[in-house]
Amino acid sequence: MDHTEVEDGRTDLPNSPLRDEVFLKQLVTCLPMGAMVVNTDARILFVNDSLVDILGYSYDELLNVDINILLPAEFRKKHKDFMRQFFEHPRKRQMGAGQALYARKKDGEHIPIEIGLNPIIQNGQTVVLATLIDLTTRQRASHMFQSSIQGAPHGVLLIDAKGIIRLTNSALCQSFGYTSEELINQSMDMLLPQRYREHHGHLRQTFHQSPTPRMMGVGRDLTALHKDGREFPVEIGLSPFEDEENNELVLVSLLDITKRKRLEQELRETNTNLEEFTYVASHDLRSPLRGIADLLEWVKEDLGPDAIPDVTRNLNRIEVRIERMEQLIDNLLTYARAGKIESNTQEIDVNTLLDNIFELLPIPEGISVTRDIHLEHFTSTWTPLETVIRNLISNAIKHHDQDTGNISIRCVAENNLCHFSVSDDGPGIPEAAFSRIFRLFQTVTSNERSGTGIGLSVSRRLVETHGGRISVEANTTQRGVTFHVWWPRFLRKDTHD
Repeated sequence: MDHTEVEDGRTDLPNSPLRDEVFLKQLVTCLPMGAMVVNTDARILFVNDSLVDILGYSYDELLNVDINILLPAEFRKKHKDFMRQFFEHPRKRQMGAGQALYARKKDGEHIPIEIGLNPIIQNGQTVVLATLIDLTTRQRASHMFQSSIQGAPHGVLLIDAKGIIRLTNSALCQSFGYTSEELINQSMDMLLPQRYREHHGHLRQTFHQSPTPRMMGVGRDLTALHKDGREFPVEIGLSPFEDEENNELVLVSLLDITKRKRLEQELRETNTNLEEFTYVASHDLRSPLRGIADLLEWVKEDLGPDAIPDVTRNLNRIEVRIERMEQLIDNLLTYARAGKIESNTQEIDVNTLLDNIFELLPIPEGISVTRDIHLEHFTSTWTPLETVIRNLISNAIKHHDQDTGNISIRCVAENNLCHFSVSDDGPGIPEAAFSRIFRLFQTVTSNERSGTGIGLSVSRRLVETHGGRISVEANTTQRGVTFHVWWPRFLRKDTHD
């Protein structure tokens, strides 16, 4: 092109007036953003289609009008002075650097903009080529980004390449005990225990040399430093990105796992105690009982058939108590094993599962069983589910107090669960005992001798271990109660290996 750059930064267009105007119009038309040419009287000489689209005016409505119509009312008074100052010392620059600029559309809406000014000499006169970029989409995206950070349920930090905190959210402030004002523009080292700070700068530089999203310190016991000086366990994720000014930033997601660690420790202690209890029950208790039973047999042999009747009766009572104690130990072991997740999954046919139960569970004459199966197939663990349903059906039969009765079994899909219900028209259960019956060795009444109080506690343990839940409620239209079991019908990583 045959135009030159003059000393003050202005572009000097070719000398022919007609050629000047044609070239300038072509230049404005070809720019990829909104653009216009304005003279020293603040009159608009040319505009391009992009500017027309942004501001909502027609092409003719913008030509030869005062540029003030594009300004919010509060800026118009000072704009004349700004124009005069610019034309006294014209140079290429961004307008309002570091300030929020707005343009007024034809419908009165104010939109955020970015303006570039480029002075041009045309026919010996200085005009300005103003480029305008609508920042509405960018600001909306920035607002959504900041809203997402503020609304995140876990702590979030935005860190620059020097390790300075540029943005944080309320969840992180709550975790560390600081206010946002105390953290912004501070080094993130203040959140690290002293022993980590010496090497953290090198680790940060290494990360910026090869920035990739990753979890920080996988397999390590990472801790952060609370404002009160105490450390707490955390999980940290790093995600690098660049902002609109190409600054290298890192989005740090931080999760305070204090409660989880505490629960994990409590669970480990509980499991350890249960394992120790199981060992004691299976070895230290069973062996002495077997020894007592053997001694009892020897005593019976020594007494012979002529033993005193009262002695024989008492020996038989001891034998019964030994058997009950052995049964108690077996029940305890059954309950302990019920807390282990069964990992062998298979396709469950609900009707086949019920058929298997009734093959081994005799139905008394006069008791009818009805099925209402709406979900016939799903994938899960067979044995634990069969054990739970068998216990519920067996209890309904065993505790029925009349010669005739009905047991209803229903199965439906309910969200991601399979909802089983076993309903009977028996004597029912007092509402006050609804929670108690699921505890170990608990029966409905003190004189109950038909059960050990282990079945429902094992059922609850099996259901909860495999990610479900169990409850009981009184029937409203008939006697009896209904037991509900919600069992997962899809495989999950947290309950299936």
